[in-house]
Amino acid sequence: MAKKKFMLDEAEMDAILDEDISALDTGRSDQKILDIVRGSGRELTAAQDFYEIPVDLIDPFSMKGSSDFSRWSDEEVQNAVPTFRQYGGSFEPIIVRQKQGSDRFELIAGEQRLRVTRAAGAKTITARVIRNCSDSEALDIFALTNIQRRSTVISDQIYGWGLVVENHSNQGARSDLGAQDTLTAYIKGVQTSRSQVYRYLALRSLIPELLPALDEGKLSMRAGEKIAALTPEHQKTILPHVHLISESIGAQLVELEKTGWDDNTAFEIVTGKKKSKRQNYDSSMRTAMLHARKYVAGHFNEACYEDLSTIIVDALEAWLEQHPDMRREK
Repeated sequence: MAKKKFMLDEAEMDAILDEDISALDTGRSDQKILDIVRGSGRELTAAQDFYEIPVDLIDPFSMKGSSDFSRWSDEEVQNAVPTFRQYGGSFEPIIVRQKQGSDRFELIAGEQRLRVTRAAGAKTITARVIRNCSDSEALDIFALTNIQRRSTVISDQIYGWGLVVENHSNQGARSDLGAQDTLTAYIKGVQTSRSQVYRYLALRSLIPELLPALDEGKLSMRAGEKIAALTPEHQKTILPHVHLISESIGAQLVELEKTGWDDNTAFEIVTGKKKSKRQNYDSSMRTAMLHARKYVAGHFNEACYEDLSTIIVDALEAWLEQHPDMRREK
């Protein structure tokens, strides 16, 4: 165990921290999550102490799965360093557990604080060390601390609640939230609702490429919930027009999939326009298609022409964003 720098009981430490934390975290301290987890019947009694731990003895959380919560950019981390130095460290301790049979620790909560600490050149960081913390308890703390700190990032809410529900379900199957006391306590503790959590769970079926549209406000949660019911293949079909999709359009697409999906009909539903059906290719497009045949196998038909046209236009738009002086005035 790392050398303990100071000896305060939990209540005394919280009293010191609360005044500072309230200004920065607006009530979203990690202690609140520990209280919620403990109140749900977990065995996190008083089995935690505060230690100064060398930052090079702390390893990343090992149970994130194939995804992760959003991270600060390296620039954002560097921007936080002056504040860190001004106040002599992070206001709120990170949460760790000690690895069995090792002098190393596993980070549970506080990844961005640890990154800032390392960027500032500090050798140690204050940490809550939770003793006898099971994998299930660690996963709950990891998920819930991130859920409350990232309440405005929809993709993080989707990922976080997915972790919690899978943690309390049978081999990854979806749980009945209303029938599980622990989950009900968590939902109440972070001040959300069952219906909202159900919506986050439904949105887990969205393809990853659509999640930025949710975070950026281009796709509403209600519309996203409809789109999530489509197959991944059909979701990719509408990806270029996601900013046009409302809840009602999403419902129409769901019905289209039930009756028999057609890309042209889907395009018309989303855009309100019919796809143009050109029979004659102009000379410039013929040249482009001849060039494309060097890279693409198979016969070019009308659909291929339209796909190629879209690719070229998208590529030109991306290039013009980098070279706005080259854009033709309308």
